[in-house]
Amino acid sequence: MSEEQENPQENKPIDLSKNQNPEPSPFQPVDQGPVTPPPFQQPPPFQQPPPFGQFGGGFGQQNLPNATASLVLGILAIPACCFYGIFGLIFGVIAWILGAGDMKKYQLNPSLYTESSYKNAKAGKICGMIATILSVLFIVIVILVIVGAIANPDMYNKIFRGI
Repeated sequence: MSEEQENPQENKPIDLSKNQNPEPSPFQPVDQGPVTPPPFQQPPPFQQPPPFGQFGGGFGQQNLPNATASLVLGILAIPACCFYGIFGLIFGVIAWILGAGDMKKYQLNPSLYTESSYKNAKAGKICGMIATILSVLFIVIVILVIVGAIANPDMYNKIFRGI
């Protein structure tokens, strides 16, 4: 057995006079010298977006966590004002708080969240404000009517009962 057959893995100098074409290494481009691997890159910290331009710039945005809940509660709070103001007040305050919290999150890092979810949170906050104000007014009116009926029962009978 020849020496080449016994140790085929051994590094041997290439004789160019025999017109042998060694296969280029898949990790080394031809005629460009040795290639060094790219430097190690750490992923961005938790819940921070990649730098602008990386991964297409703008992809991977997420919705604000409470934007939809704020909008739904804000919309439900407006007609709920008619139920003695209590339900409208509860829903309105919750929508107001959730919407304000999401708006702050968006303003701290706008590239992480979608603009549509910011608009939903803003609309929920506004609806919650309106419903809260209407509910408080309705509660005040109901209290004034009750106090008036207790203080002046004759006046209450004339106005509401037609007696």
